[in-house]
Order: sequence, then structure tokens, then C-alpha cells
Amino acid sequence: MINTILFDLDGTLLGMDNNDFEKKYFSLLANKFEKHCSPEALYKNIWESTIHMVKNSDGVRLNQEIFFERFNTLIEREQQDLFLNGFNEFYDNEFDLVRDCTFRIENMINAVNKLKTKGYDIIVATNPLFPKVAINKRINWAGFSLKDFSYVTNFEICRFCKPNHKFYEDILKINNKKPEKCMMVGNDMLEDMVAKKLGISTYLVTDCVIKKDSPYTPDYSSDSLGFLQYIEGMPSVI
Repeated sequence: MINTILFDLDGTLLGMDNNDFEKKYFSLLANKFEKHCSPEALYKNIWESTIHMVKNSDGVRLNQEIFFERFNTLIEREQQDLFLNGFNEFYDNEFDLVRDCTFRIENMINAVNKLKTKGYDIIVATNPLFPKVAINKRINWAGFSLKDFSYVTNFEICRFCKPNHKFYEDILKINNKKPEKCMMVGNDMLEDMVAKKLGISTYLVTDCVIKKDSPYTPDYSSDSLGFLQYIEGMPSVI
């Protein structure tokens, strides 16, 4: 019997258009560092470092360490502290302006509240490409409190990224969960549905669906209203 629900964040719990979000995000970052780096170079360096982070997970180093391992080779040595401090300031302040590109999904808020009353353990399994502060803010934007969840992924504590199935293996191990007792809910056909490879049940929520070539067919699929109705029919585990 399922007793734990894992949720993706962006496009699942928090409504957004990925393209609009990325444009606003990188525009604000470019403004932050305009005196030190061109927008084109900054975009290139961040994406190259992100790809390096995704592809070079070794199960030992944290994502943050792998990201800066590459990023720091792309900038001048004397700029390393400047960018590190600048990123921290950005997520504390300017990042709040990206909120305009997101929206709450009331059906998902109601679904999470219903799951809590029924006794399910709820985990946020967002792709850990962002630091804790940025992920925690987006959880708040979505209409939730950190207290709603028993565990939240971020790039300071995770060692893998989606779509690597080891990202989900780590979550299960850290939280002492069995795959057959878990369900992964997300909007990405590849990054979220890959959890099925481990024997985790999967649910594709289509409000902000990201369609990618994927060998993984979701066990269930609907819009957020259909998901809420599905949750209402689930048994209590208290």
C-alpha cells in the first residue's frame, strides 16, 4: 500500500511556463552581474556548469560542489568569491521578482492538504539544480509551508540530478522508503516518470506538462483536478 507521495515542484506544485521563467531568471541574473560578465557569457557559463553537474554525479560529491568545480574554471580566479557572494545575494533578493512568472494551482494545494489529513508522508523531489533558498521560496510561492513536507531536495544536499534514477534511489535511502510504497507525481515525461524504473508508481499531472521522448509511461495521468479527485479516493494510512 502506498504511504508516501513524492512531488516535483516546478510545473507540478507550482504553476509556471518554463520559457517565461527562464527568460526572467536569466535577465535578472544578467542585470546582477552586468559589470563583471556579458549576459551571453553568463548564460553559457551557468548552463555549461549545470550540464557538467548533471552528467558528472559520482554519488560522493554534492551537486553544489560539482557545479562550482566547472563554473570556477570558466571565470577568472579573482572573480570566484565575487560570483559566489553575488549568487547568494541574488537568491536572497532579486530572485523574488521571478515570482511573477509563476502561479498557484489550487487543486494541488487541496490535494496536498487532503494527503496530510489522510496520513501520507509527503516529499518534495524537485530537480536539485537550485540552492535551498531558491527552492524554499518557490514552495512558498506555490502556497505551501516547509512544514507540509518531510524532506525537500536541493543542490546543497543532493548528489544526483534528474533524470538519473539514482536521484530517486538516494531519496528512498535517506528517508528509509520502499519504492513499492511510493508514488512520484510530476509534469515531466522523462525526469519525473523515470522513477518508475525503480518500481515507484507514477502520476503525470498535465496542467504544465513537459513532453519529452521517454520510455516511461505514467501509471496515471490527468490534469490537477483529476489528480485531486484521485487523491480524494485514496484510503487513509493513519
